[in-house]
Amino acid sequence: MPARSALRIPFRSFPRSLFHQPGVTSFPSQPLTPIADRSHQQQLQARPSRSRLRKFRPLHSCSSQVPHHLTNIIMPKRKTTTAATKSDSAPPRRQSKRTKTATTSSSSSSSSPKMPPPKPTTTPSSIPEAKEVFARLPPSQTNRLLEPGPILLVSTGSVKDGTHNLMTLGFHSMISHSSPTLVGITLGPWDHSFALLKQTKECVLCIPNVTIAEEVVDIGNISASDLPEGATKWDRFGLEVVQGEKVGCGLVGGDGVIGNLECVVEEEGMVGEYNFWVVKVVKGWVDKGNWERNGKGEGGDKGRMMHHRGDGSFFVGGREGVLDLRGRMGKWRMLQD
Repeated sequence: MPARSALRIPFRSFPRSLFHQPGVTSFPSQPLTPIADRSHQQQLQARPSRSRLRKFRPLHSCSSQVPHHLTNIIMPKRKTTTAATKSDSAPPRRQSKRTKTATTSSSSSSSSPKMPPPKPTTTPSSIPEAKEVFARLPPSQTNRLLEPGPILLVSTGSVKDGTHNLMTLGFHSMISHSSPTLVGITLGPWDHSFALLKQTKECVLCIPNVTIAEEVVDIGNISASDLPEGATKWDRFGLEVVQGEKVGCGLVGGDGVIGNLECVVEEEGMVGEYNFWVVKVVKGWVDKGNWERNGKGEGGDKGRMMHHRGDGSFFVGGREGVLDLRGRMGKWRMLQD
């Protein structure tokens, strides 16, 4: 075999990208010395291109289609051994206690019958519909669920000029309990007190007890315009008038009252569309004896508030059952069933 120094590789016989290196500009151009019985250049020329090799499947799967110049290449056969052969030929391996336990548990679990997956307790078909559980309540009567706050008497007008008036109110809600204390009330133009409140911007919210329940309902079923000229509801129902400290409206006195709240109008932006007034409490008064009885069940009914159910009947604090005064609701008969 010739010495390595005698071998010369012509530059043009190979692609430039195969041997090109930066800084190398020339190569020796003497021909190769024959290797074995065929020159290296002839072997390169006889090598099939990649496009020709793509037409053939893997050599070990179809040896009949191998090109003639590659027939002398023998591909190694793949050894196919079965699991049984491996287990027979391979020596037994020692298993640790942990492995044996896992194997035993897996084999026992595989031999035991498979349990069905747990069924969900609630399925879409088992969920009842609302009509199957509840009774229907028209939207016009839903206030009966939300309204049961203490029934109020609203005093408007001025005691000094004789325009003071009273009305019964069931639609009210707390907005803020301090800094300032705000209460929302619904009072519309169908009430005579609407014009007085709009004029004076002040009112009194009176919390009565159950001892004057009938008077409270009757006050709400008569309008000041239905009274003789110069007469007031105070005179009609024999209620005591007390002059307020911060407002000109009258406070309601007597044993039938738990407390009075002097208020001024804070916001009337929703009056035009919703008849909703926001008033600010500027002074609060309570009947000390009735206030202490409230919630304790002592002293009879003088400390018990009434909670309107929206149809002329009332819940009474500390008393079982319902106080039914629907027969006195002549003006608001449409609110009943």
